[in-house]
Amino acid sequence: MYVIIWVSFLQIIFVLFSPFGRSVTIGIHAAIGAAVLGLAFVVYRGVRASPCPDRIKRIARVTRTLAVLQGVLGLALALGVALSWGSLYVDLVSFVHVGNALAIITQASSSATAYDMWEEKEFLAPPPAI
Repeated sequence: MYVIIWVSFLQIIFVLFSPFGRSVTIGIHAAIGAAVLGLAFVVYRGVRASPCPDRIKRIARVTRTLAVLQGVLGLALALGVALSWGSLYVDLVSFVHVGNALAIITQASSSATAYDMWEEKEFLAPPPAI
């Protein structure tokens, strides 16, 4: 589960500090993005099949949904750049694309930690009501 977090993190670092030209960077970015999308589906499938709490399953599902949205945003961004739709469009979609990338890392981290805690039986039963 932690692989998706690190791949997403490295994706952001790669885009920020890419030593390659624009077209190479975009190609590698798209390939890594496809890997994040695939990982999100694999993680969700694995969590859904486990007997873990429903909350963890919902967080993993949201992560998968954010990964799908991220792909759509990436395609919308690429299309906007290719068709010269203007800097306002590109800036707005870029902003949402970056924010969504951070949300993927946040959600994936939350589900991975919660799953580990559940697996290690670190959840405690609530105290009895008085």
